[in-house]
Amino acid sequence: MFIERLVVGPYETNCYILGEEETGSAWIIDPGAEAASIIEVLESRHVYPGSVLLTHGHWDHITALPELVKKYPELEIVVGADDAKYLGAKGKTNIQKDCSDKTFLQVFDKAFSSLPEPSILLRGRQYLQDCKLWAIPTPGHTPGGICYYSEEGNFLFSGDTLFAQSIGRTDFPGGSYEDIVKSCRSLMDLDDSVNVLPGHGPATTIRAERTNPYF
Repeated sequence: MFIERLVVGPYETNCYILGEEETGSAWIIDPGAEAASIIEVLESRHVYPGSVLLTHGHWDHITALPELVKKYPELEIVVGADDAKYLGAKGKTNIQKDCSDKTFLQVFDKAFSSLPEPSILLRGRQYLQDCKLWAIPTPGHTPGGICYYSEEGNFLFSGDTLFAQSIGRTDFPGGSYEDIVKSCRSLMDLDDSVNVLPGHGPATTIRAERTNPYF
């Protein structure tokens, strides 16, 4: 199994590719932009993506979706149920309502006009058998925030919930400081050695985040 990180888009979003070269399977976490770069990694590794796992539905984590679905028509889109509003036919309207960055909206207008519908809506903690990840609800940054945890690989895709010595913003519509603090504290139940792979910025560990000043 391998994990490759790409820093994409104007907000420097961390997109991760989780893959198994032995089976040729792959999963894309938060394809924020630059679909061509994502496809290049997949092809160079000789893996084929079965699904996209979204940690949440914000615009800077989804803009590569239309191009990826065009390239891989059977690609499944997995998202927390409460963030599904940012996808599909109503996605653009909801993004325009919640995103105040007009330049970003203009640059990615074409992508937002053709967002795919979600394939799988996550509700509550559940195990995703194909990728062997636990989907853990972590509301706060958005109502439908999800972290993806691998017991086998000892890593956590934390999205915009938990950063290195920081946490996600809660001033967007639907955000809640109380909820994100609760979510981050719940992640401290994981082992100290778990590697935390956030939606922006450098990696960290659960051990390091026990001294996170925000919770």
